[in-house]
Amino acid sequence: MQKYVEIQRDGLTLRGMLHVPEDREKPVPMVIILHGFCDDRNEINFVHNELSQRLCKEGIASVRFDMNGSGESDGKFEDMTISSEIADAKAMLEYVRSLDFVDKQKIALHGCSLGGCVASMVAGQCKDQIQALSMWCPAPDLVYNLQDHLTLCGQDVSNIEKDGCADVEGLKLSLKFYQDACTLDPFKEAAKFDKKVLAIHGDQDITASCTCSYKYKEIFKERAQCIIVKGAEHRFKSFDYRKARMDGAVNFLKEELL
Repeated sequence: MQKYVEIQRDGLTLRGMLHVPEDREKPVPMVIILHGFCDDRNEINFVHNELSQRLCKEGIASVRFDMNGSGESDGKFEDMTISSEIADAKAMLEYVRSLDFVDKQKIALHGCSLGGCVASMVAGQCKDQIQALSMWCPAPDLVYNLQDHLTLCGQDVSNIEKDGCADVEGLKLSLKFYQDACTLDPFKEAAKFDKKVLAIHGDQDITASCTCSYKYKEIFKERAQCIIVKGAEHRFKSFDYRKARMDGAVNFLKEELL
């Protein structure tokens, strides 16, 4: 079953899709799926829709919401910050925990790119409520590069303090986004998480360096799997790359939730 759902967060309506296995005799596991920067709940090349469908066939429910200021959810992109996306994810967690068909002991987070970074921080902050963490090309370096170099995914945004915003793919990135990023330490927050972690990255990714996934492996040690797909870039633009990423996440989530 797939249906449209809405939740409220601080006066904003977040809109998304809920996928629930049809044949269930007991509460089912749930995966909260977080999209990346400048994307929506379907994600790059619709991979999150495919992930939801795959998980549903395995008996795992999932939910995919547009973050505030993205897709069909309320808010303006220029008002979005990483901290507001963390608040969105926590609202999603509260929502799924309210659903009577969800096994509260088997809730996982999955995120792509910046969504992976956000998922890792939420996992650390809500570790008692999260059973597993899955990430595709996680991008905590978006935060650290803003702090250290005033760049965003390779783009110079050093004018952001003078102009009060930066033009990112035709969208207005606010000074507030930069100021908020300067208060965050994603790896420090993620390190609080104490269960299994998966990070899948392409070795040709120039949007989010694969060194980010190596760092997660260093942090989580034997609790983490780090899969590096040779030749893949940020969007995993080939049949083989896409399959490697998809199969890796589905297999990991099955192992940790079923």
